[in-house]
Amino acid sequence: MGAETESKDAVADPNRANPDPDAKNVGAAPLPPPAHPGDAIRDAFAQFAMLLEFAAYYVVTRVDAIKLTVRRLGITVGMLVIAAVGVSAIVVTAVVLLMRGIAGGLVELFPRYPWLGDLIVGFVFLILPLFAVMIGMRRITRMFKSFTVQKYEARQRQQRQHFGSDVRDHATAAPGSAGKTH
Repeated sequence: MGAETESKDAVADPNRANPDPDAKNVGAAPLPPPAHPGDAIRDAFAQFAMLLEFAAYYVVTRVDAIKLTVRRLGITVGMLVIAAVGVSAIVVTAVVLLMRGIAGGLVELFPRYPWLGDLIVGFVFLILPLFAVMIGMRRITRMFKSFTVQKYEARQRQQRQHFGSDVRDHATAAPGSAGKTH
């Protein structure tokens, strides 16, 4: 009987610990009821203000994280640009030295015409990149055309499997039979 009385007292007294082990706030003392309804509203506004401050803090941390990411990205891009300029300078210098060497060799072959070496090397080094670009563009165009043709052929195969005919069958059909399957 002592356990029953203790259990009834625990349920009746809201300031005592909750006897239900599954209930939230087990062992935590419940908040005392506010003395005045205005106190509850003031407490709610205070908690709302605290929630707004925490939300603002979270937003500021997210903005700072984005700024840090952008700053790191900017530094990385800047370093890559500096590296690219340096590598480009080295490549240009090497190409100029190569061209001067070849031109000097041609001058030795044609000592009577010293300007001929520079002219031949300049012409060759202008024409070679043009041919390389033309050949590259032709290859790329063929490759893209091949991919596109394969894509449409695969789609037409799917149409034949799914519908028994494909778009090409209907395009080549007689004008009166458009829309009919074979």
